[in-house]
Amino acid sequence: MGQLIEQEFDIKLQTRSVGKYLTRWGFTPQKPIKRAYEQSPAAVQAWLQGEYPGIKKRARAEGAEIHWGDETALVNTDVRRRSFAPAGKTPVAMAAGGTRQKLSMIATMTNQGKTAG
Repeated sequence: MGQLIEQEFDIKLQTRSVGKYLTRWGFTPQKPIKRAYEQSPAAVQAWLQGEYPGIKKRARAEGAEIHWGDETALVNTDVRRRSFAPAGKTPVAMAAGGTRQKLSMIATMTNQGKTAG
C-alpha cells in the first residue's frame, strides 16, 4: 500500500503510518481467499439452476448418490500472506500457476456428508 501511495501521489509514508491509516479507514489485516482467474460464478450458478436439478432427479430415481469432488494440495511455498480489506470483507488474492512442488489429493463428499470408501 505504501508503494502504491508513493507511486500515485508521490508521498512516502512509513509502514507504520500506512497501517494506522488503513485501520482508521476500517481496514483490517486478513488472509485472502484464493480464487482461480478461470473461475466463473455466473457459469456455476447457471449449471446449478439448469443442469443439476436433472442430475439430482436421475440420481434419486436410480437410488444413486451424488458426490462432490475437490482437490487440495500441500505445497512447498509460504502461504501465510495477509492483505488489508474492510472489516468483515475477506480479500481475494488471484493465484497464478507456477513451478512450485506440490502433492495433490482428491476427495469426494455427498450433501449428507458421506465420503467415498
